[in-house]
Amino acid sequence: MSDLPEWLAALLASLGEGRDPDTVAEWTRRVRRELDRLAGRVPFQVVYDWHARLVTSMPDDIDDQDRVIELHRRVSSGDRVGATEWSDTLRPVLREWYRAAYPYAEAWAVAQANARAYATANGYRPDEVVEYAEYYANLSTGANAEAYANANAIANADAIGTALAHADESAYALTYPAALLCARALAEANRAGPVGSAQTLRAVYARLADELVDSLARVAV
Repeated sequence: MSDLPEWLAALLASLGEGRDPDTVAEWTRRVRRELDRLAGRVPFQVVYDWHARLVTSMPDDIDDQDRVIELHRRVSSGDRVGATEWSDTLRPVLREWYRAAYPYAEAWAVAQANARAYATANGYRPDEVVEYAEYYANLSTGANAEAYANANAIANADAIGTALAHADESAYALTYPAALLCARALAEANRAGPVGSAQTLRAVYARLADELVDSLARVAV
């Protein structure tokens, strides 16, 4: 599958790596069939459809997702949406995705262990060790998760918003869509339990991979 748009090549590689290896061959055949049908010419409308699917397939308890879906509907009907509106609408949704994708449980455990070691080494009483370790872990992990979510949401919303507003393939490729895909998959897998299992994560990747094929299939020739 050479000569693909850079953004699509990156997504296909990531989706293929993320899903169950036993299902990759059949999925790849489906992708090739659609690309052959399109003679390798993949329009930017696939990006819009793909992004809409990323949002609509996420559990619907995340605020502002409906606003993102509405923008995609407007674009599909021929309306133009500016970069600022895209970015402002995407930012709160991406913030929730990245917050959910953050490995909170693992980070909390590391912070708590480090704080226990510090408190023990500095002569804290046993009850003080426990209290200090939990206080520090909650404070530092919460702050780190918020900083991670905010920084990624701001940077990605602005970059993606600009690319979507101008239907710019090169600009979209520079947003590293495979990285956003990873965050999106981790967010859903982590929300399914305290720590997203490998099996759950593969299932999310498999569904998103199938939805990308569906986005390709929606393109008329």
